[in-house]
Amino acid sequence: MSKRPLIVVVLAIAAGIGAAFLAPGPKASPPRAYVSFPATIDPQCREGKARMFDECSDQAALFEQARARAMADGKVLLVEIGAEWCIWCHVFEAHINGEYDEFRYTYGAPTEPEARYTTTFEEGPQWSDAQAASELRDFVAANFVIVHIDLQHAPNWTTVLEKSAAAEHYKGSVPFVFTVDPHGQFAAKFDHDSVERRREDENWYRGYDRRGLMTQLAAMRDAARAKS
Repeated sequence: MSKRPLIVVVLAIAAGIGAAFLAPGPKASPPRAYVSFPATIDPQCREGKARMFDECSDQAALFEQARARAMADGKVLLVEIGAEWCIWCHVFEAHINGEYDEFRYTYGAPTEPEARYTTTFEEGPQWSDAQAASELRDFVAANFVIVHIDLQHAPNWTTVLEKSAAAEHYKGSVPFVFTVDPHGQFAAKFDHDSVERRREDENWYRGYDRRGLMTQLAAMRDAARAKS
């Protein structure tokens, strides 16, 4: 019996396996361009589940560390209060770090804070803009130090609200993003709804208008500097 068909099958399987290894996976997130607190996440904290927020440490102390760094660098402190389950927190992070076109988020829900769902979003040609993404990333890196304050598990996040005089501006939704002056006092908050982009069809999407986002951040920076 001829062995040629067996050889052909083996080669076909090998080619298929090779193609699977060579096929591009989800685009990796670039390293952060801006100075961020927490700088690292303790892998011993809640089994290392977190990616953005320090869910174990004193958030008031984290805020003060970030404020000191912002003052030393001559930058404005941008505060983001949120949680790992908050999809818009991850969306905000990805956009200010210059990501575009394809996004991969792991998130939960307010009613399921421990759940984790991973979804890949495609921005689409009508919104994907590499130039605007690069400009936003460079602008944020040049002007801000960012501190992520966890409201789900970590202690003293409400102390950050109270001591910064931001409590009266907080309406309960996340992310709650605001700037403070060099004294750590509230200056201006981010208006999420005015720059939000979303689709609700089968190709659902969550994102921001980058030009509008940069305009808002510039105004928030200027408000903080005006109070210094």
